[in-house]
Amino acid sequence: MLSPVSMPHEPSAGRALFLILICLVPLLAGRAAAAAAALPDDYRHAFEGGAANGAWGGGIAVGLIDGNDQAEWFFGKAADGVTPDRDSAFEIGAATDVLTGLLVAQAVLEGKLRLGWTLRQILPADFPWRDERLAATTVEDLVTQHSLLPPGPTNLFPLRAEDPYSDYRQSDLLAWLANVQMPTPAAGAGYSILNGGVLGLLLARVHADDYPNLMAARILVSLGMTHTGFDDSGRLLSGRAFGQPVAHWHFDAFAGAAGLRSSLGDLLGFVRANLRPEGSSLRAALLLARQARSTDPGGGIGFGWNVHEVTVDQQSWPLVWRASVTGGFSTFIGFRTDRQQGLVLLAASATELAPIGLAWLSGESAPGTPAPPYSAPAGQAARYPGLYRLLNGPELTVRSAAEALSAQLRGQPSWPLFPIADDVYATRGGAILITFLRNVDEINGLLLRTDGAYVMAHRLSVRAPVLLRTPTAIDAARLADLPGDFELDAGMQLRVSRSADGIYARYTGASLQPMRAYATDRFSADDGADELAFQRDEHGKVSGVTVVLGGAERHAQPIRWQVPRLPPYTAPVPVD
Repeated sequence: MLSPVSMPHEPSAGRALFLILICLVPLLAGRAAAAAAALPDDYRHAFEGGAANGAWGGGIAVGLIDGNDQAEWFFGKAADGVTPDRDSAFEIGAATDVLTGLLVAQAVLEGKLRLGWTLRQILPADFPWRDERLAATTVEDLVTQHSLLPPGPTNLFPLRAEDPYSDYRQSDLLAWLANVQMPTPAAGAGYSILNGGVLGLLLARVHADDYPNLMAARILVSLGMTHTGFDDSGRLLSGRAFGQPVAHWHFDAFAGAAGLRSSLGDLLGFVRANLRPEGSSLRAALLLARQARSTDPGGGIGFGWNVHEVTVDQQSWPLVWRASVTGGFSTFIGFRTDRQQGLVLLAASATELAPIGLAWLSGESAPGTPAPPYSAPAGQAARYPGLYRLLNGPELTVRSAAEALSAQLRGQPSWPLFPIADDVYATRGGAILITFLRNVDEINGLLLRTDGAYVMAHRLSVRAPVLLRTPTAIDAARLADLPGDFELDAGMQLRVSRSADGIYARYTGASLQPMRAYATDRFSADDGADELAFQRDEHGKVSGVTVVLGGAERHAQPIRWQVPRLPPYTAPVPVD
């Protein structure tokens, strides 16, 4: 399925694209490293321009280590008018993985974990695995993002779309691990928020402590990172996306994947420890974590780090980096030991920093000032509604309401769209991009980009198909046993809950959708796009539900979740 879930991620073009990008830049040519930690003019212009035009309108902090020198620069203001400084806190999203990776490295060195141990070995012997492939996932698979896990869990049902992970608990993660049936064939390796989330769970188990305490006591204190943590206290800035203030993201069960907030000063200290680990109590763990263990085209993956080997004067050196974008923040952290050069970029805006960070560490000119946030003219959304047919077969419906646009493939939930340029819309986080196509002034098609692939679609009608139902009152007793979870397939689930005058439907990764009764056990969305029809057995109990999504019928079976408990940990017997 095409997931509408927003998640903290590496640059939207994907990890592989940026690794390939590094391969293509001529690292032996370009600017030599400056003798002092100076800000080159072209990079200054890019940062000043991006802060002025709103691309990094929430403020940006820049820190450079060059040999023994260090310098910091700050541009723009956060959404609340605060100018960032070295102690301001930013969400660092998936860059949390490199600190979780350091915690894994330390556990490996202490003998508490082995990279070859599987989930089956670390979790209780009676853990009720539904899928043996998941049980066979190793610690190394997780820490190098090669686990074949999906991008997110199917039982993610956000109460608030603007903070999608805040109510996902450890019990939900355990239930997912026990009950999930992986798609066949499994998707290829790629970023998954589940990797860091499961690592946090495993680390807490083997240390008999909770993950935030472990991170604070074993990593943050050792590195002197006093402005880094998981809560909103301190000097956390306000973030922005699409030119507007946005809510902070909170991660609970996924704290190990993306939960940290940190400051420029703390992250520069972390980078310096990586450049010169000999003075740190975590020396061995720092060195282990940055070693590439899994290889992708153009580079390798360490414990959360992207690692690309570059050749200078016939000597191979690693360029090590990690980047992330959350709902309203962007992060880049990187270093090169051959130049003793490190770079930290933090923005209180969801505009990617990876291209500029990679160019700088590669000795290239700045890629230029990013485009400003787009402001759609009034009435623009009304140009695009209708039914479109993709060239690979499925139909896609585009709807508009009060200047808001959404798109829906047959058989899938709809996704909200946000304007980013003339005739160009994206889902929050940029996982899905739609470019509407014109024949002179008439919209006659669209181009859909998802998972790096593009598909054309022709416009079949200028109105979105709709079947409006007349709401009717239903006895509350008939609603009492409808709430529950249902499985449509290995990649999508449905959660039904009660509302004041009907029910709510929530699909994997999608927010609450009010549904109102139009007949007994039958419900429709306000826009008429989606419907639910519940079936009952001979005893009157709910036995399933027929789901209509964008005109396509699908059947969902009730899920009887097993929620395992975790007894005290017993270490696996080492097998050499």
